[in-house]
Amino acid sequence: MNEIEAFKELNGILNSLNPYAMDLSLDRIKSFLNKIGNPQNSFKSILVGGTNGKGSAVSMLSKAFIDADYNVGTYTSPHLIQLNERFKINGKIVPFAILLEYARFVQSLNFEHLTYFEFLTAMAFLLFKDFGVDVAVLEVGMGGEFDATNVIDPILSILTSISLDHTKHLGDTLEKITLTKSKIIKRLGVVSKNPETVIKTIKDSVNAEVFFVDDDYVKRAKDLGFFNVNTDNVATVLLAIDLLNQRYGFGLDPFSIKKVFWPGRFEVIESNGKAFILDGAHNASAVENLIGLIDRFGFRIDAIVFAALTTKDWKENLTKLCDISPNIKLPQLKYKLGVEPKDIQAFLRRRGVCQTELFDDVNSCINKLFNSEYENILITGSLYLVGEALACNLMEGEGGFMP
Repeated sequence: MNEIEAFKELNGILNSLNPYAMDLSLDRIKSFLNKIGNPQNSFKSILVGGTNGKGSAVSMLSKAFIDADYNVGTYTSPHLIQLNERFKINGKIVPFAILLEYARFVQSLNFEHLTYFEFLTAMAFLLFKDFGVDVAVLEVGMGGEFDATNVIDPILSILTSISLDHTKHLGDTLEKITLTKSKIIKRLGVVSKNPETVIKTIKDSVNAEVFFVDDDYVKRAKDLGFFNVNTDNVATVLLAIDLLNQRYGFGLDPFSIKKVFWPGRFEVIESNGKAFILDGAHNASAVENLIGLIDRFGFRIDAIVFAALTTKDWKENLTKLCDISPNIKLPQLKYKLGVEPKDIQAFLRRRGVCQTELFDDVNSCINKLFNSEYENILITGSLYLVGEALACNLMEGEGGFMP
């Protein structure tokens, strides 16, 4: 079976699960994993949670293990372009044909009616067991306490920056959100620079050994000179590497993480005489960080391509972005939970400070921008938007989806 056929069958299996369903409980996946022999217990694991920076932290840690000659599994979410980006063995994306075999197996035993994310997580555990990984680095999907990834017993848990997000499911205060996210810390924890409320909540509630990033680690992170990764996030990974070496003797080289590229996070693509700046910022903290990077590198933003999900506080985010450019382009996302562009336009018109233009899809928006007078174009508001934009042939100097 070729990759296209495998993708179609896999997509059919996963779509039958209702990708938009959410039921915060670990009972189903625990029952399922117990039935198949708990494959998640066959390898060491590291679990990364937080609000922003989870994906880049996972990528940096995975790279450090790969460079130290370990067999490494990586599981992240969401994907930008193709679903199989979520599953990697030693940094290589797992082909659809292989994933399909695991999907068929899980489907044949899915009497617990796993949710979409639980189903994928079970596939990842089976995949990593069969490929004999030494260590798996996993990204929490949402929250922590009831996330499907939290069935593992990690040798190290990491919390990146924590801020208000997914308040409908996780709580409407920083304390409530921190409480559920901190439930992933079971043995040993590393926590990034965070507001004092977050730090205090973790110290008061977590019954495990926890280390907090200090200014010395931030200085070390700055010295590495990353371009598109938050300095506090780099500092968090450096502290994690030190602890992994001290406690478990892994022999990881902290300089390995300099080789990491994380797409869709202040990614700059120069093409056709223009700079396309792609960043999946979708909450207040991430937007503030994005604006700070734009100021730091002196970009004058001529136009913003913006889209968002109905589950996000997009109005606050867009209000901040309007301060850096009044020209807002609003394409329709393919994703079912995307905000209608006309609703975003109506909001901006009430503010009366931005010029807006609607597009039926991301591709037509990118096509027009290629032939516009704009030089610096920011694409932001959602990782789903960034994924669709990256699927356009930006590097070829013309629009159109890549095959």
